[in-house]
Amino acid sequence: MYDIKPLEEEWKRYQKNKRKPYLWAFIGIILFVFLGFTIFNYKYFSFLKTLTSHEENTQVNNEMKKSSIILDGSISKIQVRKIDKIEHIKPMVKMNINKEETIPTLPVVNDIPILEEKIKPKKQKHTRAIIHTTAQKPRKKMHLNIIESSSVSAYKDVEKRFMLSHDTDDSLFLAKSYYRKGKYKKSEYWSLQTNKVNSDIDESWIIFAKSKIKLGHINEAIQVLKHYVKRSNSKKAKELLYRLKKN
Repeated sequence: MYDIKPLEEEWKRYQKNKRKPYLWAFIGIILFVFLGFTIFNYKYFSFLKTLTSHEENTQVNNEMKKSSIILDGSISKIQVRKIDKIEHIKPMVKMNINKEETIPTLPVVNDIPILEEKIKPKKQKHTRAIIHTTAQKPRKKMHLNIIESSSVSAYKDVEKRFMLSHDTDDSLFLAKSYYRKGKYKKSEYWSLQTNKVNSDIDESWIIFAKSKIKLGHINEAIQVLKHYVKRSNSKKAKELLYRLKKN
């Protein structure tokens, strides 16, 4: 019979050698997971630190901006009040000297309401002049911005403004702009709106006829020009009508 013990020991050694790669692989996986976990924690906590420091910096900057805005507002109010006081004091002194030809003393305090009533119309005139100038400037700026940017929203703002004010400057501007851009349907529409408000604007009739020509409605353009020439005797309309008939 065979000796079994040496065979058993050989089998055990063989099983141990067979399990060694799996054991080392398992140990390697555990080490890899542990290292990955520590690296992730380190990066995560460093990111939290940078995030909190950034939020603190932004809060400080916002507080500084708020404080600076409050200071600017208070300074502007003080300056306006000082100017108003100077404007009111100067005419009061002049009027008292002209009427009484003496230097006013303490009793002049009783005349202050009368002088304020006389000065009020001047204040109203001054404010009206300011409103008139500020109403004109934005319109010029709006037209310039549209020419430079040619944005759709800017054109829509002018269209809305015309619907409220019916200002022919706005409608004529839109008619010319759309004609230059090759949008002849819109240039026809806005020149027609201009003619409805004011039928004596020569340029608006010319744009209206040219838009008709570009859209292929030549007979309609001829009829419009004939009607306008009879009514206004416009040279530009005559020239355009002559060229249409010749061609």
